[in-house]
Amino acid sequence: MPHTKLGQPNWTDEQRAEFIRRRRGRNFLLLAALAAFCLMIYGIAIVKLHEYGQMW
Repeated sequence: MPHTKLGQPNWTDEQRAEFIRRRRGRNFLLLAALAAFCLMIYGIAIVKLHEYGQMW
C-alpha cells in the first residue's frame, strides 16, 4: 500500500473535480439555509414590532 502524506489525498483529476462539485453544492445549500433563517428571523421581528405598535 503506497504511503501518502496526511492531508494530501491521492486523487485522479476526475475524483478531484467531483469532490469540488459536491462541496460547491453543499456550500450553496448551506448559504440558502442561512439566508432563509435570517429572513425568517427578520420577518418575525417585523411582525412582532408591527403587532405591538412599535413600528411607525
